[in-house]
Amino acid sequence: MWRLKKYTAALSIALSVGTLLSACSLKAEMTGGETRVIKTVHGETEVPADPQRVIATYCIGDVLALGVKPVATYDVTGTAYEKEVAGLPVWDKFEAEEILSYDPDLIIVVNQEQYDAVSKIAPTVLLPFTEISLEERVRFLGDVLNRRDEAEKALENFDQKLKGAKEALAEKQVMDKTVSIFGKDGNGSIWVFGDKWGRGGDLIYSQLGFKAPEIVQNEIIAKDQYRAVSMEVIQDYAGDYLILSGDIDELKGNTIWESLPAVKSGRTIPIDFTLFYDIDIYSSSVQLDYLLDAMLNMPE
Repeated sequence: MWRLKKYTAALSIALSVGTLLSACSLKAEMTGGETRVIKTVHGETEVPADPQRVIATYCIGDVLALGVKPVATYDVTGTAYEKEVAGLPVWDKFEAEEILSYDPDLIIVVNQEQYDAVSKIAPTVLLPFTEISLEERVRFLGDVLNRRDEAEKALENFDQKLKGAKEALAEKQVMDKTVSIFGKDGNGSIWVFGDKWGRGGDLIYSQLGFKAPEIVQNEIIAKDQYRAVSMEVIQDYAGDYLILSGDIDELKGNTIWESLPAVKSGRTIPIDFTLFYDIDIYSSSVQLDYLLDAMLNMPE
């Protein structure tokens, strides 16, 4: 009996895999449109000349900024682009069968595990977002989506907005100040973050050009990107301005925390974790409005 069950289970798995592969083959045959070859981390990759049904697992804001609306999305509640994708199907788990049901002609992923899960469904491109700048990423996606002109326009508009923000901050005389990004997790640990781990880091350090305290600059931004810190050493990581993510209010009353110059002088900026989670150009523009308003309206 156990052999029969084992055989039945194996047959079921084989049929499922066969169905998926057959669907993928049918998909490839039906696409029949023009294609282009682009350079990716996996070498030369053939993609549709004009992708119409795009799936992206991160940086959806970049895709939207280039004039492309994906056919499905992850849960984007609270993000800067939530309204832009309202009404789209939301996948529960990023798994092959569900992604196949959205009939994508191009899939953009951000890690090898995602790539391995769906690369047989449709042309798949891995976006190494932590290894490239905002400008490099937007131009790369402009190439992937065949939206190069749109990419240059999006970058030009963002650059103009950045210049205006820098001028306003320079007039406020804060551009020479240091900035730190702290977060507090559910276990009570305090973390300091660099420029590639969300929470406005890329915008603050890479785009606006703020400096961090030396230890953050050398050991977090240049290396780890994040680190848990104790109260005993937190002053070494604290800049002139503090960006605060998580339930930082719980630190009120802590003697060491209250003694930090930025806290004493009111130069702290609380941020919403979800709103500042993304580093795409669409989200960065919304985040810039928030940070600029906060910095221009706080004590010098």
